[in-house]
Amino acid sequence: MTAQEAIRELQNIKNYCTASALPALDYAIAVLTEKREQEEKTEDK
Repeated sequence: MTAQEAIRELQNIKNYCTASALPALDYAIAVLTEKREQEEKTEDK
């Protein structure tokens, strides 16, 4: 699974989770977004 696929799935989960779980999902999405951007930079080199 790529970071982009994981981000997409986490965003889907946000539609069904409780309000108290939203901050954790937002954090996980932010971390994976950062990871994806770092991978893209590494691929460009």
